[in-house]
Amino acid sequence: MAAARREAYCSLLMSNAYLPGAMVLAHSLRDSGTKKQLAILVTLDSLQASTVEELKKVYDQIIPVDRIINKSPANLYLMNRLDLGSTFTKIALWRQTQYAHMVYIDADVVAYRAPDELFNTPPSFAAAPDVGWPDCFNSGVLSLKPNMGDYYALLALAQRGISFDGADQGLLNMHFRDWERLSFAYNCTPSANYQYVPAYRHFQSSISMVHFIGDEKPWAVGREQGGRRGFMRSWRRGGGLFMISIIEYRQRHIYRDKHHSNRERCSST
Repeated sequence: MAAARREAYCSLLMSNAYLPGAMVLAHSLRDSGTKKQLAILVTLDSLQASTVEELKKVYDQIIPVDRIINKSPANLYLMNRLDLGSTFTKIALWRQTQYAHMVYIDADVVAYRAPDELFNTPPSFAAAPDVGWPDCFNSGVLSLKPNMGDYYALLALAQRGISFDGADQGLLNMHFRDWERLSFAYNCTPSANYQYVPAYRHFQSSISMVHFIGDEKPWAVGREQGGRRGFMRSWRRGGGLFMISIIEYRQRHIYRDKHHSNRERCSST
């Protein structure tokens, strides 16, 4: 039991708008039967108190961390993803030395099953390839062992704005050059590309987690959306009873969160 307490699934929440994703992720892991701790890093300065209270219902540990903002965001413009400006905050994972091993999962991921076997991987760092450039890993699912050495090295890169994409994925790939490759099935990113559909049909029984990359999230779009419609349905199923409150959540929170973000941008110009 002591070893189990030193292992945790962990996510990160910096926006009220991502609360449905964080909740569905936790429910999907618990419903899959995992006994591991569920932890989540939170930036209290950007979240409403009600959001944190909701997280306490499903996560074992709520861990406040400071936001780390990329002050050299030029590469974010190339992706048209200025919303990723604070994702350097993810390096706070390596400070969580109360855990011997963490499996990090982005809040826009749903688990088809809990991949507890990732805690048995001997490497200090492992990830799945990115669908856009498979020589790089996608930072949405990471198997890692917290330590202050990696944390300070990552912090030094972050403070200098060193990241080929301006976000956490570019920074982490520049530091972890010799990464252990996990199966794409651990971090499956839906795509409508013609070559992807046959592969999905062939390998779908092996998929552990689905990651909804991009700026359109399943809790903020309609029930049917192009080639991702089956995955959208699976995200809704993954949330179980929590999905009943999604419409109410959208009405109460998303507009206010966007309005708050707009005010922040205006005050910084």
